Amino acid sequence: MSDTTAWKPLAIVPYGAVLHVPAGWEAMPPVPANGPEILRATGGPGRNLIVFKVPARDMTAEKVADVAQEKLEAHGYGDFTRTEARFGGRQGVALDFLTRHGSGAVIYRTREYFAVRGNAAFILGMGSATWDEHLPLIEEIAARFELTD
Repeated sequence: MSDTTAWKPLAIVPYGAVLHVPAGWEAMPPVPANGPEILRATGGPGRNLIVFKVPARDMTAEKVADVAQEKLEAHGYGDFTRTEARFGGRQGVALDFLTRHGSGAVIYRTREYFAVRGNAAFILGMGSATWDEHLPLIEEIAARFELTD
């Protein structure tokens, strides 16, 4: 991982979470049209992320990912793959999916991380049109995400 002096914490105070982003990134307000979004951050063009908080309703991270996948499929996303992943200091799930152009060409890849704490599920979503270039940063941001107890 990178030198921690090059990272800054963005406390999501009402929800007991801390998102660590590289220096130079900035927080932006949530977009209400996106539903349960609680924070956005950007590091410039092509470097964006979103944090969501949804009711867990006694669901596991896997089940929350199932529900998210169903909604994403209904919006035209596809080619889903899932892996176990540590997220927020807990065992969680990483869900990868693609956005395709009408011709079928992949134009964007996204990864969403899921973790459950109590009655809340937290989701960190990040994607890129240049996946191989941005994947190490996406993984590092997810590895630094904290859910406080």
